[in-house]
Amino acid sequence: MNIKKITFLTGHNWISNRLGGFHKFAQAACEAGIETVFFSFPRPYYGYFMKQELFNKKSIKQLQKGITYNIGAAQLHNVTLATLKLPNSVNKLLSDNMMNSFERFSFTSFRSFAKKWLDGTDVFVFESCDGMIYVDKIKQIYPNAKIVYRPSDPMMFDGALERYVKNEKNIMKKADLNIIVNQEGLDLYSRKIPDFETSIKYVLLSNGVDIESYEKTYECPDLLKKENTILYVGAWEVEWTLLFKAAEQNKAFNYIVVCPNYPSEDIQHKIKTYSNLFYIPGIRPSEVPAWITNCSVVMVPYVTDFYKNRPLGITAKYYQAMAAHKPIVAYCDTPKLKETGVVVTYTYDDFITGIQKAVQKKHVNYSFDLSERKWNNITNEFLKLISGL
Repeated sequence: MNIKKITFLTGHNWISNRLGGFHKFAQAACEAGIETVFFSFPRPYYGYFMKQELFNKKSIKQLQKGITYNIGAAQLHNVTLATLKLPNSVNKLLSDNMMNSFERFSFTSFRSFAKKWLDGTDVFVFESCDGMIYVDKIKQIYPNAKIVYRPSDPMMFDGALERYVKNEKNIMKKADLNIIVNQEGLDLYSRKIPDFETSIKYVLLSNGVDIESYEKTYECPDLLKKENTILYVGAWEVEWTLLFKAAEQNKAFNYIVVCPNYPSEDIQHKIKTYSNLFYIPGIRPSEVPAWITNCSVVMVPYVTDFYKNRPLGITAKYYQAMAAHKPIVAYCDTPKLKETGVVVTYTYDDFITGIQKAVQKKHVNYSFDLSERKWNNITNEFLKLISGL
C-alpha cells in the first residue's frame, strides 16, 4: 500500500512533544514523506474554562483553526473538533449511547471538518482514547481507508466504564489491524473478547525508548540539587498516603512527584506541610531525560492494587530509568519487573525499606534488552505494518 496521507486520532497535542507513542509514529511518517494529521480528541467545550495543558481556551481555539508544521519531507496538521463531551460522572444519569452522542456532537459539522482535514487519508490510526467513537463515522465516509487501532493503555480493564468496554470492542472488530504493545494487553483482550482469536486481527509491537537521551549528561534541575532525591515522572495517580508515610520516616530523603493529574485540594494542602515532599504539575517532555538522569532513585508508587486491573506491562518509564542505570523502586506494579532487577514492593514498609537501600546505589544494570526497544526500530516496523495492509 502506497501511503500518501495518514491521520492519527490521539488524546495529545503535537506541541506536547512527548518522547514516545503517536508523536514518534507521526514524526516517522512525516520523515517518510507522508502528509500527516494529528487529530487531537476529545476537546470538550467545557475545556474552554479549564487551565490544563490539553484543556484550555487558547489551545482548543488554535487547534480548531488548525496548526501546520513542516516536519521532514511533509506537513503535519494538528487539529481538533470541540464537542459537547460530558464528564464521565454524568454517565450515571445518561445511557452509553447518549454519552457517545454528546461526545460526537459539535457546532461544527463533522463532514465539513473531515472534508477540510481528513480527505485523502489512506490510513486512520486510533489511540486508546475517546476518539475511537468516530470509527463508524470514518468508515462510512472513507470506506476505502484502512483502520488501525493501537492501544497502549487498554480501555476495557477490569472495573472500566461499560461504555469504554463497548467502544473498544467495537473498534477492535472494525479495525483492519490492532497493534497491541505487550503480552499483558493481549491476555486481557483474549479474556474479555470470547472470539478474540477468530474475530480480531492483531500483531504485537512494543513501546520504545530513546536510549541515547538517557545516557547523556544534563544540567541538574534546581529541585534535584537536594540530597537523596526520589523521583516519579508519570501520568498515573500515585499513592499519596504512602508518600506521606515515607516522607515522615525518612526526613533526609526528598520525594518528588511530577504528574499532570492534579491531586485533590486536601492532598495538595497536606503536601505543603512537608519540607521533603514536592509536587510538580508537569514538565516539558524534552526535560524528562534531565530529571531522570539527575535524580538519586526513580520511584513508581502506583495506587494500591493498580496493576491488578491495568495490564500495562513494563512501561516506557521503566525503559527510561533502565537506560539511565538508575535504581528503581516500584509499588503495586507487575511482578514481571522483578525479573529485570527492578525492586517491586506491595506494602508500605517494603517500599520505604526498598527506597532506603536504593539510595545507597549509584549505578544499576538491568537484565532487560533495551536494544530491541529503540524507537527507530519500532517506528520502522510500524510503517512496514501499515504499508502492508
